[in-house]
Amino acid sequence: MNAHSHRFFRLSLLSAALVCAAAQATPPVKMDKGGKPPVAAKAAAKAEKPQFVRELGGIREYRLANGLQILLFPDQAQSTTTVNITYRVGSRHESQGEYGMAHLLEHLVFKGTPKTPKPDQAFKDRAMRTNGTTTVDRTNYFASFNANEQTLDWALGFEADRMVNSFIAKADLDSEMTVVRNEYENGENDPMGVLSRRVMAVANDWHPYGHSTIGPKSDIENVPIERLQGFYKRYYRPDNATLLVAGRFEVDKVLASIVRAFGPLVRPAAQLVEPYTAEPPQDGERSVVVRRVGGQPMLMASYHVPSIAHPDSAPLLVLSLLMSMQPSGHLYKELVETKLAVGAGLGGLGGAAPGSTQAMAALAPGADAAEVERKLLDLVEGRSGKPFEQSELERVREIAVVSYRQQMKHPEALIQQISSLLGAGDWRLLFQLVEDIPKVSLEDVERVRQAYFKPANRTLGRYLPATEVERVAIPPAPPLAERLSKLQGPPKVEEGERFDPTVQNLQARTKVSRLPSGLVLSQLAKQTRGNQVQLQMKLRWGEPRATTAALGTGMIDELMDEGSASWDKQKLRDELVKLKAGLDIRGGNQGATVSISAEKDTLLAVLKIAADVLQKPLLPPDAFDRIKKQGLAQMEASRQELELLRSEATRAHANQARGAVKGDPDYLASLDEQIDELKRTQLADVQRFWTEYWSADDARIAVVGAIPAGLEAALEQAFGGWKKPQAPRYVRHVSKAVALPPARFDVQAKDKTSAIFRMTQRFELSGQDADYLPMLVAVQVFGAGGLDSRLSDRVRQKEGLTYGIGASLQAPYFGRDGGLGIGGTFAPQNRERILAVVQEELVRMSRDGITELELTRARKDLLESWRQARAGEASLATSLNWFAEIAKDWLGYDGALEAQLQKLSVAQVNAAWRRLVKADAFVTSTAGDFAAK
Repeated sequence: MNAHSHRFFRLSLLSAALVCAAAQATPPVKMDKGGKPPVAAKAAAKAEKPQFVRELGGIREYRLANGLQILLFPDQAQSTTTVNITYRVGSRHESQGEYGMAHLLEHLVFKGTPKTPKPDQAFKDRAMRTNGTTTVDRTNYFASFNANEQTLDWALGFEADRMVNSFIAKADLDSEMTVVRNEYENGENDPMGVLSRRVMAVANDWHPYGHSTIGPKSDIENVPIERLQGFYKRYYRPDNATLLVAGRFEVDKVLASIVRAFGPLVRPAAQLVEPYTAEPPQDGERSVVVRRVGGQPMLMASYHVPSIAHPDSAPLLVLSLLMSMQPSGHLYKELVETKLAVGAGLGGLGGAAPGSTQAMAALAPGADAAEVERKLLDLVEGRSGKPFEQSELERVREIAVVSYRQQMKHPEALIQQISSLLGAGDWRLLFQLVEDIPKVSLEDVERVRQAYFKPANRTLGRYLPATEVERVAIPPAPPLAERLSKLQGPPKVEEGERFDPTVQNLQARTKVSRLPSGLVLSQLAKQTRGNQVQLQMKLRWGEPRATTAALGTGMIDELMDEGSASWDKQKLRDELVKLKAGLDIRGGNQGATVSISAEKDTLLAVLKIAADVLQKPLLPPDAFDRIKKQGLAQMEASRQELELLRSEATRAHANQARGAVKGDPDYLASLDEQIDELKRTQLADVQRFWTEYWSADDARIAVVGAIPAGLEAALEQAFGGWKKPQAPRYVRHVSKAVALPPARFDVQAKDKTSAIFRMTQRFELSGQDADYLPMLVAVQVFGAGGLDSRLSDRVRQKEGLTYGIGASLQAPYFGRDGGLGIGGTFAPQNRERILAVVQEELVRMSRDGITELELTRARKDLLESWRQARAGEASLATSLNWFAEIAKDWLGYDGALEAQLQKLSVAQVNAAWRRLVKADAFVTSTAGDFAAK
C-alpha cells in the first residue's frame, strides 16, 4: 500500500514520473442501516461475451458491455500469474479537505466485504503476494501467485466483489488512519522527498499535481467517513476500471471467469466528470527553500511540460537520457565527474494533464552552491554551448529499443508500467513512446529544450527577480484516436516453455560438471521468454583477518565499471546495450559475485567482455578520487539518519559482548572509523588487493535459461587461465555464537517525524540444526508472515501503531551464530506503548505457543514462497552455486527441507521457541525525535 513517490538519478524509460493532478468535491453517499455503503445492484440479464477490441505487442484488449476494459498478456513460460485492476482515480480527483483520500481509500479497500470479511487471511491461504499503489492519476491493486486456476478464479471474483461491496467502515478508518499517518511521517524524514513536494507545490498555483499523493496530516486525521464512501461510490465502477491479467493462464477460461465475476456489475447511470482545472502559464521564476536536519545540499529545478499523450513527450524523454545517463550525460560529465556534485539528473514527464520535468543535483561537500546552480541551469536550459552529438542520440535510441525488449520479457513488471499509463489516458501510449523515440532527431531535442526549459517556466530553490515576464503556453495533446490511429504493433518477443519449478523438475534439468581448469559449472537448461539466460560466477579468496585489515576492498567492483584495457566506460556500456545484456560485479573482502544477464546468441560475447574487465581493469585514478569523494559525502550525509543513529548507539555493546576489537572480522566499526578508513585508502591499496587476491582460483559458475552451444569451451577460454597460485587460499569466517546481555538504548534525533525501534536476541542456531525449521515456522507466525503475522495483526491492524513491523530469523549454515530480530516504525509519542505491546506478544508466544491452524498456514506460506523464489533464472543460478558450495542438490536440500516441513508438529515448533527465545533477553534500541513530542 505504497503512496506515489518521485525518484531521481534512475531514469525508467517508459515510466517517467507521472506527476500529480485535480479534483472535484465528492458528495456523501446514503448509508444503509449498518452504516456501510449499500451493495450495488446486480443485473438480472445474462452477461454478454467480452468484445475483442485489438491486440498490440502480445497484449489483447477486450471490453464488457458494462464498460470494463480487459487486457490479457498470456505467457506460458511464467510459472506465476498476476491479476491487476486499475481505477482511473488518483490524488488529482481530490478536493480541499480530502487530500490524500485516494490513498487512504486504497488502504480501506483491503479491509474486506461481507462475502470476504478478512481478505488478508484469504490472500494468505492462497499464498498470494498482494499490494496496492496510488498515484496522481490512478489507483491499482495487484496480486501474484503460483499459477492455479482456482486461485485465479477466486482473485477475479474478489476484485469484482470489492469493486462495489467494500465495507469502507468508520471503525476501519479509525485504526487505519494512524497507519497512514505513520507512513506520512516516514516520508517527512526523506530530504529529497520533502524537497520534491515543496517544489511541486510552488510550481502549481491551481492544478492538483501540486499536492502530494499521501496528503497532509490534517486531512488524513480528519476526513469524514462519508466523504470516503462517496469517493468510493463515485469512482469504483466497471466503466472506470481496467482489469489486467498476465503470466500463465488459459485465455478462454479467464475470459469466462471474468464474465462470471464482472459481467453482472451495473454501469452506474451517473456520468464520470473529468477534472477540468488547468494550470495557467507560469509568469516568472519561482523559488522555495527547505531546511531540515541531516542529508546533503541539493538543488532542484522544475519545468512545466505537456501531458504524456503529447508528441513532445518522446523528445523530452530523450533529452532527459542525454543529460543524465552515465558516463556520457552532460549533467554527469559536467557536475559529477568534475566533483562539483555527487549526483545529478533530469527526468519526469506529464501525466493525464501537463506535468513537469525536474533537474536536480546533490552537491559535493564544500562545493560552491552558486557555481553548481549556474552550471546546472546553463546545461539544462541550453546556455552551456555544448550541443548533443548524433552518436549520443543514436546511443539513447538504441537503449530505448533494448529497454522495451527487456520489459516485454517480464509481463508481471510490464503491467505495472501499463497501469500508470492507463491513468494517463490509454495503455497504448507505452507502444507509442516506443515507436516515437527512434524517430527523435537532434532538432526535436533542441526544439523542446528551447520551448519548455526557460527561466520563466522554472521553479528553483531560490528567488531571482525577472527583467520581463515570459509565459510558456503548454499545447494540448491531439485527440487520442487521431494520435494512435497509425500506431503499428511492435514485434513479439520469443515465447518461453511452460516449466514448473518443482524440486523434481529442477533436479532432472540440472547438470553439474568440473571443467579441466577446475571451474565448477552447474547448468539448468530451459526455454525462456526472449531466449534469456542468466549466469552467476562466485569467486572466493583469502583469510578473513588479513582481508579485513586490507584497505579499499569494497571499491574494486565500482572501479571495474570504468572499463578495461580494451573497453573504456562508454564503449563498455554501448556494447552491452548492443548485446542486450547486463554485467554486474559485486566484490568485497573475501570474494566477488559476477552476474550476467544476456540472450542465447549474445552470452558468449559478453563472457569475453567480462573476462577482460575482471582481468585487465583500468582502475583509473580520476574515477578512484570521484568514488572516494562520493563515499565520504554519503557517509557524512547519513549522520542524522535514524538507523545510523540507532546502530551507533548499540555497536559498542555488541563489540564488548563479543570481545571484538578493531581488526576482528566481527568488529562493528563506527561511522567515524569507516570515514577514517576511507580517507586513508589510496589507489595503490586497491591495485595491490586486486593484484594479490582477485582470480578464479576458487570459482563456481551457474547458468540458467536458454544455454548456448559451446558454453564450456567459452568459459575455459575466458576464465580457465585466470589463476594466481600465490594468492592466499579461501578460509571461511565463522562467527562465534555469543549471547548479548539485555540492554535498552534510546537515541534522540532531530527533526524526524517518525521513529524506529529494533529488538535483537542472539542464540546458538545453525541452518543445519534440528531446531532450524521449527524456529523458521515460529518466526513466520510471530512476525515474518506479513500482515497475517501476530505482530502485524496486533501492532498494525488492531492498535494502529505502525505502518510496518516484522521479525526475522538469523541462522547461518556454517557456524551457530543465530538470532531473532524485531523492528518497525512508529510515531515518537507511541514509543513506550509499541514496545509494551511487542513485549506482550513475546510473552504470549512463549506462554501459549502456536496453534495447529497457524502451523498449517505457515507451512503453506513457506512452501509457496520457496517455490515462488525458484521462478526466476537469477535466483535459480544463486541456488545452484549454493548447492555446489555445500555439496547438495535440489532433492538433497530444497526437497529435504520441504519433506521435513510437512512432518513438523506444533509441539516441535513451540519447544524450539521456548528453548531459544527469552522475552526478557533482548537488546532494545529506539531512535527518534522524542523531545519534540
